[in-house]
Amino acid sequence: MRGKRTPNSARVRNHVKTVGAGFARSFALEMTRAAKIGYGEVVRSLRGLEREYVPQLDGHPKFAKELRRRIAEKLLEQAILHGCKLSVCRARLNAASRLGFTDLEQSAHYRLLYAKGAFARGHKRVAYQTATAIASDLERSLRRRRKNLLGKHLLKLTREYLDYIRKSASS
Repeated sequence: MRGKRTPNSARVRNHVKTVGAGFARSFALEMTRAAKIGYGEVVRSLRGLEREYVPQLDGHPKFAKELRRRIAEKLLEQAILHGCKLSVCRARLNAASRLGFTDLEQSAHYRLLYAKGAFARGHKRVAYQTATAIASDLERSLRRRRKNLLGKHLLKLTREYLDYIRKSASS
């Protein structure tokens, strides 16, 4: 007697879930190592994960894009944390932006990290302009979705950061 066939959609979900779980484990391992290795090695490791897992999602462009997005976000974060030049951080921000962020809050989070990295490298004007744009985007979003607690919190943090930048410029 033949076993019951799994519907195609269930097979797809199981495949995506299996690939996603493997990626999540490997990604977490690489992020644990990231603080102990140089930025070049981080890039090689994350690009290796991309080469390994994205092809497994052939035919599932939405999920493949999400893996690429997560890698792009971490490459930006790691460039900032590893003290890379602002031009490298900007290129990483642009690459992540081209893939699109999951939502406005993710965009605000990573752009705020970029602003803080710019400020730390002495680029106060870039930090201020970036933070101002973030605040504007969050204010516009909150006019539509007032109950967005994360958006409100990010806006509060961004405004506090703008105040910090202003105060440091006047001293």
